[in-house]
Amino acid sequence: MRNFRQASIQNQILILATFLVVLVSVVATAMEPYIYGRHDRGFQNGLFAARAAMVAEQFAQAGSAQDEVTVLKRAAALGVGVEKLSLEQPFAGKQQMVSPSELVARINTMLADNIFAAFHRFVIGQSHPDVLTVRIDDKRALVFQLPVFPSYVWFVPAAASGFLKIVIPLVLLAYFSSWLITEPLRHFAVAAKRASMEGSWEKPFEPDGAAEIRSLAESLNVMSDRIQSMAEDRTRMLSGVGHDLRTPLTRLRMRAERSGEPELRSLMLADIATLSFMIDECLAFFKDASTAETDRKVDISSLLQTIATDFSDMGVDASFTGPRRLAFVCKPRALTRAITNLVDNASRYAKQVEIDLQESDDGGIKISVGDNGPGLTDEAKAKVLEPFFKVDKSRQIGAKGGSGLGLGLPIAKGIVTKAHNGQLTLLDRKPTGLVVVIDLPAPHGIQPGGSPSIPSSH
Repeated sequence: MRNFRQASIQNQILILATFLVVLVSVVATAMEPYIYGRHDRGFQNGLFAARAAMVAEQFAQAGSAQDEVTVLKRAAALGVGVEKLSLEQPFAGKQQMVSPSELVARINTMLADNIFAAFHRFVIGQSHPDVLTVRIDDKRALVFQLPVFPSYVWFVPAAASGFLKIVIPLVLLAYFSSWLITEPLRHFAVAAKRASMEGSWEKPFEPDGAAEIRSLAESLNVMSDRIQSMAEDRTRMLSGVGHDLRTPLTRLRMRAERSGEPELRSLMLADIATLSFMIDECLAFFKDASTAETDRKVDISSLLQTIATDFSDMGVDASFTGPRRLAFVCKPRALTRAITNLVDNASRYAKQVEIDLQESDDGGIKISVGDNGPGLTDEAKAKVLEPFFKVDKSRQIGAKGGSGLGLGLPIAKGIVTKAHNGQLTLLDRKPTGLVVVIDLPAPHGIQPGGSPSIPSSH
């Protein structure tokens, strides 16, 4: 079985086609007697002809009218429909009659088991039986009513035979063939989804199935290795560039601090600080530190309360609303960075920032970061999560910054979706403002539970 699954698709189809021929032959040989043996029309036709000949012979030997009636009753008991016909009647001469010696041959001819004749009778139907008139002597004749077999006697066995020999084997074989070919492809889809969520591309595709599919898996693994290598090379290059840039920035900061002009010194130090922040932000985006952090159980309420308190200490009107204590399994440092980026981004364009925490019925959590700023247009919502996209033109009212690279929201999205398998959504806040909603699914092994929501602010 393993060798068959690993064979080429061409060989698999050839083997399955051969198996179909063998299967049809075996089923036909085994089922044919049971299908047609119960409705052997040839045997029934011969039996009827023999009984009709016996009735004609006994009727010819009858010496009285009472004997003739007795013979007709016996024929009825045997299932032979027959009536006496007097040749003295005016219309009797128009009947087409055969002699008793020709009776058997004529019945066999009229009731020949021909599949085309049977199909013809099935299509047009047959309401009245055929009759055959046999001349006994110059004064007497018998009219035999030939049996009409029901349509199902031919149609049902033929349909059953076709289903058992052709349809059912083909359906089973088609299902097995499709499963054999598509099952490795489904594994590919699952592996690709898992790799994209976990952020790991180290040989995600298992070489299994047909030869062509195994070759595809090996090619995809090689491609993923190259992508991983390119990403690592990019991260190392940017880390090296960032490290090298910090040295001249440090010298510039030292020289600026020795400047004798206070106004120029202040401007130079601000530009140097902006450059340092941009370098750190860019490195944080290209090097996702959340992949190296392990999940652990923390008090998510305390974590969010701490973020709100820290921003309040820096002069930002930030508040937290949620349960007093709520245990949740996550990557705390990565999640802290994501929420911090959201609050920092909101504080640039709004005067108030609200952090709200709710527990879902399935054990997950919902974190909302809302502000009372001017909000975003629908077009800006679709682009704001892209790296290096700045929305200063859309959110100018109350803006305090805008010198960054626009990486705060993309970094937060990466932490939510990749590191926590969650979802980040941008919504409008009434009457004005923006709400960033984070939905994190319930971690495995943690039962739902929490405390009632009690608002607190700082």
